[in-house]
Amino acid sequence: MLPRSALSGYGGVQLESMVHGASGVGLVVLLYDTLIDELTQARLLLASKKYQDCGRHCAKALTILAGLRETLDFERGEPVSSQLLAFYNAVTSQIMAAQVRRDPSGLAQAIELITSVRDAWRQLAANQGSSGQTKVTAIRRVDDLQSSAAAPSGAGVAAVC
Repeated sequence: MLPRSALSGYGGVQLESMVHGASGVGLVVLLYDTLIDELTQARLLLASKKYQDCGRHCAKALTILAGLRETLDFERGEPVSSQLLAFYNAVTSQIMAAQVRRDPSGLAQAIELITSVRDAWRQLAANQGSSGQTKVTAIRRVDDLQSSAAAPSGAGVAAVC
């Protein structure tokens, strides 16, 4: 089950109904989708020099990342949990650096990385629906993250549940 803090970064009646009907993997996909939406809005606002509004969207994105970080199970999910932790930490650093530098392209890079991992979670959700089994479905590389606190080059991120 996802912690409340992961879901507290956003709200709405439509979202609430989607959350009630979603599986664990479905909730993770929903969180990634919302994370991408928040960062897309932040990027547009940053490009328009609307820094305060950009900051609000980045704060929501960072809250979602913190919630995703809280869901990691290091006892049963190694080595993937450590890889996802490194990924979440690197993306967090990327978002913060983009804000400080007022660099929309930094947010675009974060969106691209998150999208590739979200797509792996979507594939997992689709495979779970058809087979009823949980399995590793995809590995994405995190080589292009260019921030001062980037994940180690070549860190793999796999979507598993």
